[in-house]
Amino acid sequence: MLIIAFGDVHMRPERAKGIPEIRRADCIVVNGDLTIRGSRSDALSVVDALSELNGNVYAHIGNMDGAEVDVMFTEMGINLNGRGVLAGEVGLFGLGGSPPTPFNTPSEFSEPELEATLRRAYEDVKEARIKILFSHPPPIDTAVDRVRSGQHVGSSSIRRFLEETDCSACVCGHIHEAVGTDRVGSALVINPGMLPQGGYARLEWDGERLTATLEQC
Repeated sequence: MLIIAFGDVHMRPERAKGIPEIRRADCIVVNGDLTIRGSRSDALSVVDALSELNGNVYAHIGNMDGAEVDVMFTEMGINLNGRGVLAGEVGLFGLGGSPPTPFNTPSEFSEPELEATLRRAYEDVKEARIKILFSHPPPIDTAVDRVRSGQHVGSSSIRRFLEETDCSACVCGHIHEAVGTDRVGSALVINPGMLPQGGYARLEWDGERLTATLEQC
């Protein structure tokens, strides 16, 4: 099973055409911030553009996407926010939005709210052999949640969750400048940065081993 994941699209999905394996992947996961405080139609235009490259798209909101976008994704049957899907032995589950920011963006949640959504999504995949979390915000106190000032601004709930569960990987985003990898608990954590800058994650399960890598196109 091959999964291509990226986020922080911000209305610029065209860079995805440069991902070599995007058309043959089993699915694409869009890890939040499809828009810039955009509408349903804005988010739909991004999903439609990506669907032309690969017809199996999952998505969830980032902090820059509003509640109406979350509702639309649910109506379309592609939402991973607070939900999980099983693909054979692999469980994919997601968390959208972000902790509070200084910018009053559309979808910000308290840590208890984030944790409740995350736990709800995990219930859908807890029996899967391989569990992959797609979380718009990164876990706190890692190499992938640091803003330019050096401050760590990730989520304590996500970090605690990864320390307590057996996830194999976590693909995150939100902090554009914190491109990189880290490890929390059993999970390799990948922040590919913004899709318009060419960052994406490649995850492949061959039935025995999950390979998860940070890529650039």
